[in-house]
Amino acid sequence: MPAVPAPDLAALRDQLARADEEILALAAERMKLVKLVAEQKGRSGSAPFDRAQEAVKMRELGGVAVRHGVPEALARDLFGVLFAASRGAQRAYLLEELPRFSIGIVGGTAGMGAFLARVFGAAGFPVETTGLDRGAPATEVASRADLVVVAVPIAATVDVIRTVAPHVRPGACLMDVTSVKRAPLAAMLGVAAEGVDVVGTHPMFGPGGADFDRQKVVLCRGRGDAGQARVRRLFEAFGAEVVEADPVEHDRHMALIQVLVHEKTLVLGSVLEQLGAAVARSLEFASPIYRAELAMVGRIYAQSPDLYADILTSNPDGARVSALFAEQAQRFANAVETGERAWIVERFQEVARYFAEFAAWGKKESDAILADIVRHG
Repeated sequence: MPAVPAPDLAALRDQLARADEEILALAAERMKLVKLVAEQKGRSGSAPFDRAQEAVKMRELGGVAVRHGVPEALARDLFGVLFAASRGAQRAYLLEELPRFSIGIVGGTAGMGAFLARVFGAAGFPVETTGLDRGAPATEVASRADLVVVAVPIAATVDVIRTVAPHVRPGACLMDVTSVKRAPLAAMLGVAAEGVDVVGTHPMFGPGGADFDRQKVVLCRGRGDAGQARVRRLFEAFGAEVVEADPVEHDRHMALIQVLVHEKTLVLGSVLEQLGAAVARSLEFASPIYRAELAMVGRIYAQSPDLYADILTSNPDGARVSALFAEQAQRFANAVETGERAWIVERFQEVARYFAEFAAWGKKESDAILADIVRHG
């Protein structure tokens, strides 16, 4: 039999073009369905972002990709983009439906306050800001807004609350955005009028990006169901995942998530500085794990020292966690100095048993991070 001629390059490109058009047509159909989902969520009051559901769907799609001979990584990249577009469309719809109210941000000219002012203002909320260098007096801003946000440095938060809270009108809501919750909530509840709703919040991210897509915000209930619901809906409409906690639980978790982790990173940077380490040269030898650690060191030391000093010293549970960190670090240092290999192995095994149920999760999370560093680093 004569050989079947291979299709020429032009014919293959035509087939690719048709496949691309089919993909885009399906993407358009998907976006129509996303709008219907957003409408349903709006009617039911469901949060637009469901992290667990998104994770389940991504795992399912990874399996489908493998069955079709498509690399799972490609499926994750493709549907990561589609999921992001879906979330954006849902946010746009829900924000259109969200009633507008006035927002006054004390400390709204810098940092998180300025970020919130930009995001809320861009969505059509009337926002008034005040700061150390500009804006109306904080007490006046607080007296005019439906939602009053205190977004000043941690060390100044309680004093500012005591100044502005008496001026918040009944029926309005007062909230803070600091990374400790016990003292600010107590101050708001103690000074604001009884008719003022009070909510403690903690955005678990820095002031950057277009909105709160896939970011976590912790809410601590203070006083008033209406204010709590309004604040929750506001953050969710911008794409945040809201986690509710009481202030004691919040501060205990922040002692781990912030104090322990940031202190470890600050110490690592301090050791590198004391060693006079050739950091740039070390990157030429670096494993992905070292690159990730060094990136976090650089990230922290590029920011405000006052911010991290406040984080480490203002949490009521911080000193206990820091002392235990120092104790364990000293014990490992002693083992390294004396060559106690057996102790290191034994301690490793003890901790590994404690983390056993998180091992699969930890490996998957770290694999994704390290793979991204290898691909883009």
